[in-house]
Amino acid sequence: MKTQKVYLDYLPEYDTYGISDEKIKQLTEAGITPILELSPEDAQKISEKQKNSEKQPTIGFLMGREKGHYTIDRAYVQALSQTGAKLRFLTFEENLAQMNDIDGLVLPGGAFDSPNEFYTDPDKKTDNTPGTRSYAYISSIVKAEQNNIPILGICAGAQMLGGMHHMKMYRNLKEYTKTSIEHKTKDLEAHEVFIYPDTPLAEILGEGKMMVNSRHKEAMMPNDKISDMKIYATANDGTPEAWGNPEKNILCIQWHPEDFAAKGNKKMQGIYNWLFSKAKEHQQKQQMNNMINHQMKSFSRG
Repeated sequence: MKTQKVYLDYLPEYDTYGISDEKIKQLTEAGITPILELSPEDAQKISEKQKNSEKQPTIGFLMGREKGHYTIDRAYVQALSQTGAKLRFLTFEENLAQMNDIDGLVLPGGAFDSPNEFYTDPDKKTDNTPGTRSYAYISSIVKAEQNNIPILGICAGAQMLGGMHHMKMYRNLKEYTKTSIEHKTKDLEAHEVFIYPDTPLAEILGEGKMMVNSRHKEAMMPNDKISDMKIYATANDGTPEAWGNPEKNILCIQWHPEDFAAKGNKKMQGIYNWLFSKAKEHQQKQQMNNMINHQMKSFSRG
């Protein structure tokens, strides 16, 4: 398929940027894969760092859904734009083609079912066929890991990454534990988390306690011994709040740091800056490999 750059619209009724299903359908039926970006005007309104983003690494973001539109919340846009990265937005059916040449990947939160085998009670049947949201997450994770692309998972995105790496999930935390913490709330500061020392997250945020928001009923079990993921932070009830794999450049955050970053919180902005720095490393490696391959081809032609 051909590709075509397409700019997202601002959708004031949702305070998001997005594109309608109808427009995506028109493009794909015409044999075009849409390469979704912010317009230069919108990008520079959000952050001055976007003026030079063309030379920076490209971070892909798997979009959410809002009444017939693919969308990205303003807080995510602000946090990612502040890194200076070039941004690209992925839809559920075209995500793999849209991921070509990206250097980093964000898997955001959202309300959808994970595959049955991720849960402690795999009885409920869920649809994870091509075109569904969970399938888009899974296929994006597989392609990113195959290409050594760093990944940041937020809330449901973090859970999908944990499940893909054999961590198990509670389908409903309150039903399976005796927690007194309210993990699903709109409060900006919902509960404390403890960040473990000597972890990649401690390097970003510092070790010890801090307040976070919390918008989830599903949760990972504290069972990193069966996974190559390691837990970086927990709530006071033992619920994992952050985990990852430093060798694979995977960082998973159960809360929503973009809500704090959008309000100027530099520590929480550091989580998105972490992805930018890893994406920059990936970009530089790709540029070096491309240069070596070009030189090898020139040498072989004599």
